[in-house]
Amino acid sequence: MYTKQNTKNDFTFGIERDNRIVHLIEKGGAFTRKQLQAIFVPHKISGKRIMQHRLQVLHEAERLKKFQRKQYEPCIYYTRKPKQMDHTLLINDVYVALLTQKPNWYTLDFRWSYRILKGKIIADAMAIIYRLPDKQGKLVVFIEIERSPSRRFNKPEKYQSIFKEVWYKEEWATLLGDKALFPKILIISEEPVAISSELKFIIATHKQVTTDIYTLLKG
Repeated sequence: MYTKQNTKNDFTFGIERDNRIVHLIEKGGAFTRKQLQAIFVPHKISGKRIMQHRLQVLHEAERLKKFQRKQYEPCIYYTRKPKQMDHTLLINDVYVALLTQKPNWYTLDFRWSYRILKGKIIADAMAIIYRLPDKQGKLVVFIEIERSPSRRFNKPEKYQSIFKEVWYKEEWATLLGDKALFPKILIISEEPVAISSELKFIIATHKQVTTDIYTLLKG
């Protein structure tokens, strides 16, 4: 039997989920309905309908703004419209991939627009991944979206300059015995990118990231 208590619990859950949706969009800048569906109602047959309804409710309540570039494209939701919308959505595709593809025992800590060494570099994002229980087996990745690296690409030089600084006390430094490990740097680009560096750069396409990001990061 469905009771008043069930109704109250469903209502409370709905409010909490709506708040989580708005909070995530505030942090990540902008998301499509499809991205939000993958995060909040994955593997549900009715997931598309549920997410469309909740986003419409939030839009009508003026908690979210939306726009649709073309009729056949999904709506994009935001609280403050990003200056680089496509760039923002690509970063959030990486976030969705990390979140939805991770094994259950992994823990993900994702930061947007991460300031490295007080802003000497601002990475598009940073992911701290704990691959073992109790936040052990830490893997840290700086994430960079490069839509046109053939025009201007200076990430190797910028990260090399950070490597020369005192970085091993930062939260993202990983200790292996008495040795500090510098994070991997994931570059997402559709253009070929050649990098010669002592640091660990991983070059990948959007499709590779959305297909199997954790295999990429193991490389």
